[in-house]
Amino acid sequence: MIPRHQNPTHPARTAIAPYNFVPLPERVYSVEDGIEVRGKKIKPWERQDEFIAGTNHGWIDLQIRTLTPLFIRGAVTRGNNGLWDSRDARVRPEPFLTPEGTPAIPGSSLRGMVRTLVEILSFAKILPVSDQKPFFRTVSDDRIGREYRARVLRGGKKPTGGFVRRDGDNWSIAPCEVVRVSREVLSRAGLKFSAGPNYAPDWRFQNKECWVRMRSESDEVEEIKFGNPGKDGWTRGRLVLTGNAPSKKREFVFLDEAPASSRIRIPEEIWERFHDDDQITQWQERAFPVNQPEDGCRRMPGGLRDGEPVFFLQDDSKKTEDNPEGLVFLGRAQMFRFPYDLSPSELVPEPIRNAGLDLAEAMFGLVGKDKKAIKGRVFFEDAVASDGGPEWLEDVIVPRILSSPKMTTFQHYLTQDAGREKDKLTTYLNGDQTTIRGHKLYWHRWNSNQGLAQVKEPQQHDQLLQDLSGRNPRDSQHTLIKPVKAGVTFKGRIRFENLTDPELGALLSALELPEGCAHRLGMGKPLGLGSVRISTQLHLIDRSRRYTSWTETGATSDDGARFRRVFVETMRRHAQQVHETLISDNSGLRGIARLDALFLLLEWHNQPSVEETRYMQIEGGDGRRFPADRQGKVNEFRERPVLPSPHKVVGRKEPDWKGITPQPGEPPDAPAKVPELSAPTPPVKPAVKPVDKGQTRTGVLHRSEEKGWFAQFEGDDRPAVITNPSKIPADLTDGAVAEFYIEEQSKKKGIKARFERLMGSKS
Repeated sequence: MIPRHQNPTHPARTAIAPYNFVPLPERVYSVEDGIEVRGKKIKPWERQDEFIAGTNHGWIDLQIRTLTPLFIRGAVTRGNNGLWDSRDARVRPEPFLTPEGTPAIPGSSLRGMVRTLVEILSFAKILPVSDQKPFFRTVSDDRIGREYRARVLRGGKKPTGGFVRRDGDNWSIAPCEVVRVSREVLSRAGLKFSAGPNYAPDWRFQNKECWVRMRSESDEVEEIKFGNPGKDGWTRGRLVLTGNAPSKKREFVFLDEAPASSRIRIPEEIWERFHDDDQITQWQERAFPVNQPEDGCRRMPGGLRDGEPVFFLQDDSKKTEDNPEGLVFLGRAQMFRFPYDLSPSELVPEPIRNAGLDLAEAMFGLVGKDKKAIKGRVFFEDAVASDGGPEWLEDVIVPRILSSPKMTTFQHYLTQDAGREKDKLTTYLNGDQTTIRGHKLYWHRWNSNQGLAQVKEPQQHDQLLQDLSGRNPRDSQHTLIKPVKAGVTFKGRIRFENLTDPELGALLSALELPEGCAHRLGMGKPLGLGSVRISTQLHLIDRSRRYTSWTETGATSDDGARFRRVFVETMRRHAQQVHETLISDNSGLRGIARLDALFLLLEWHNQPSVEETRYMQIEGGDGRRFPADRQGKVNEFRERPVLPSPHKVVGRKEPDWKGITPQPGEPPDAPAKVPELSAPTPPVKPAVKPVDKGQTRTGVLHRSEEKGWFAQFEGDDRPAVITNPSKIPADLTDGAVAEFYIEEQSKKKGIKARFERLMGSKS
């Protein structure tokens, strides 16, 4: 059995999202050995050159009615001048249209939607699933923070620095010494810093050549100049400015690089991984544009260029033939984002991931890495608008920003035991007993009273519309759309050849949903767009009749009931054989718990409230549901609430899922030691554990006329109030080292410590 999700029980631990998941099956329904037709197993996907007796041929007429506005962006077109439209896709608001200008739904969009539903209904493999390891970075005092520090602070050392160098098609890092420079020193040299996460370094100073004078016996810069002072005691370097962080006080200077012989080769996999979409953040794109420090110096926003300073980590255990120096990873900040141990695809249970050919692959085709290609036997035509016009379209609008999926939000995307505290959640780490949640689908979420107002960007919509409609828009985040109106009817067709009875039943079941359900299509589904209802008419062709007569077409209409019945019986029998969770009170496919979850997600009439299926907010969240911080701000993600199941969201009784409970792995092992580099590196102090309530800490006693005795602890600049000063010996001198018990620690009240005993004098 596989790990099964356990729901949160408290509102503050319960996440909300416009999507949810259909759980993974216990086992895939494989047709690797063929499908039974007339008492004999056949493989119709291997017999494309014949019409196979006992299989089905024909077409399905589709009538698709939009329940909400629908938007599928149109293809690039040529203008009257014969030139292709050169506008960026996001500022092309036109939907998909026929050459005559009538709205249409591309056959490819219909195919993708239907195939996904066939995969879910027929217990197929879940594809595609990313095989790239997601990234994480956190220094919080929880399990993930401890795991991060164990990886980054290897051997008590932070990542060191170097310059990226290009040699033909290969890239390497030239190590160098890295020293620190305070923002106070930089401010005296003319730099200005702004607060907040959106601060981007000033390219008048970023990576600029500079000269530094160091403090005695320290890796700290005492003075910096941006012109050669021509005096002894100054060292040439390059200023490296990183982003903001809470209480950040320092930046970096990279000194001259080491000789070329000591360069560290960057394996192609690591180089490409650095440039993946899920690694390059929006901040990196803004801070490192293609035209800085010179035009065209980067292949993409946020990309690395020749000569760029980076931080990097090495590990002897990572050495391979392709990675002889054991490079672990690299980044622009010293505490850079680090890849997890596992990818989402590795969290698909092996029996599902490596199952044989499934029904969806057999029907729709397959181009596999290790398998022979299979041609599909189902063909989709475009569906063209036929009723609801000629005013088919809404006005052009700017919708709210839709970000890409964030699989790093493991409390949503992985199975969890949500009854545990947030420190016990599972993630992409070796040893965690978890899986991906399953097939991701979006809820219907349409409020007819609000209409398109719920889709439009609420802040400065008209100004954004004017900007994005211009020749050189300043905004780089929003897009333009011109949706098809609700109430428009499209007509299309699906053709099929050599489908067995259960295959045709699967296709019909994906198209003809239970009463009250509807499909989702196109862009903007998280905002409520793209809900459609489909009705069908099945036509079968008797090939024998057609080809033995001059006049017979062999075509007949059919209600498809017998095919759907065969498919339902086949899936229920499979579910019983592999011990799927069943719901005795439900009939048909809804009697299988995971498919009941699917139909709950597709219910149009009983959709959850819009408030229960919105995106969570980083700022300005719901303080009645989620805890606020000490400043009264509500970040709804901060405590990592867990996304519940579809049944929980709609208030239905949770099925008695069969499976094991997800479990986090053991604490991290001792950090691996990083091999010494040939280039000199500055001394780095081991990470100091933050001062916290309940600790016994060693500190230094100080005395002032104003405060009397107080203590200071390594890693925290705040003076600690001593709650029992009468216990301190009267003849004690300033600077004595003592042991304290931390009674209180907070931003509001500061540190309160109880004197325990003397340890000696400060060295």
